[in-house]
Amino acid sequence: MRWKDRAVVCMMAAVMALGAVGCSSMEKQMQESDLSQKKKEGTQEESLQIAEGFRDVYEEAQAEGNLKDRQVQEELIRAIGEQGYAAVDTENRINMVNSEQMETFLQEAGQGREAEASMFCVTDEGGFIRYDLETRESVMDVTVSSLRWQNGEPEVWYTHDFEATDWEFTEKGYFFLEEARPAGYDGAPGQKAFRIRPLDADCRQAYEKYLSMIGYERNNMLITDWSEENYGDLEFYDLFERLYQAQYGSMNPYEAHEGARYEVPQELVENVLCARFRIDIQTLRQRMTYHAAGRTYEYRPRGLRDGGAPYGPVPEVTACEWQKDGTLCLTVDAVWPREWMDRALQSRLVVRPLENGSFQYVSNQVVYRDARMTWSWYEPRFTEEEWEQYYGTEGK
Repeated sequence: MRWKDRAVVCMMAAVMALGAVGCSSMEKQMQESDLSQKKKEGTQEESLQIAEGFRDVYEEAQAEGNLKDRQVQEELIRAIGEQGYAAVDTENRINMVNSEQMETFLQEAGQGREAEASMFCVTDEGGFIRYDLETRESVMDVTVSSLRWQNGEPEVWYTHDFEATDWEFTEKGYFFLEEARPAGYDGAPGQKAFRIRPLDADCRQAYEKYLSMIGYERNNMLITDWSEENYGDLEFYDLFERLYQAQYGSMNPYEAHEGARYEVPQELVENVLCARFRIDIQTLRQRMTYHAAGRTYEYRPRGLRDGGAPYGPVPEVTACEWQKDGTLCLTVDAVWPREWMDRALQSRLVVRPLENGSFQYVSNQVVYRDARMTWSWYEPRFTEEEWEQYYGTEGK
């Protein structure tokens, strides 16, 4: 055989070999795809069965219109836990059931071992968000799926896969998880936080009673030092907005829009604030803009320019201590998923329980700030001069 013929034969053999390798690779990819699809179908079927396990709780709450109630959320979480799964609410306000499953998984993952776990976050619509987690070496793969009720039947309506950009299990007991976001993305941040280790029941109750209506959003009560002797930089206009609903059971009727300005009857403002603070009326009127002639307080709702940053931290009560004078001192941590901090800031908030079942805020002292906290979510309200600069005579 001439050398040219030999060359042709060799080339043909090489092409056939490459083709065989290519086919083998394609077959492998197809097999992996089939296995992945079968796994997803199995996961969906399992989720539907789990939902059937708490159908009675859902249907009763749906009929009574109280799906968002904390007690219902606890029942749904407990029902999922009784089926053998780790479950919590989406806001970390309820202790996770079967948390040891997640803690074991995260410890093994931290040691670079192969591990897997599933976690369910109950929503206030009676469904759940499911996280299926797998680790190999330092990589964590995540499948997120959502279940909702549609026309009285459970439905898995969303599934999404991603490789975690980063993750961490903190000493305090938080599992931080991050999904990459593309450049220019303007939706919710990719960082999430799940409390794995339980909190003391007294701390949970203290949060619900004293802090759930306040939080850190658009107010500085927990991030500045103040007391009944010296209210410092405490912003009472912010607190009027936050506490109005707690006092009257409805939303603040003064609509917030750019440049809005209202005259609010003094009784309304003072009833809200004096119910929660032992403050002299004259002191309150000096700290706010009070118009004696009309017996009103001037009120300017926040606008876009002084609204503050979204996705700030949430408060968490980590300790409660009764004082000799009958007040209660709460240790409050700022949990900030966006900045990957389970204690961005810590303060001591003192409250005074009253005989009628109500309470008053007494003082706050900031005792710790994370050195990594280079900016704040809180934006001070516009001063009169700033408001006039931006809105001028447009406000009304």
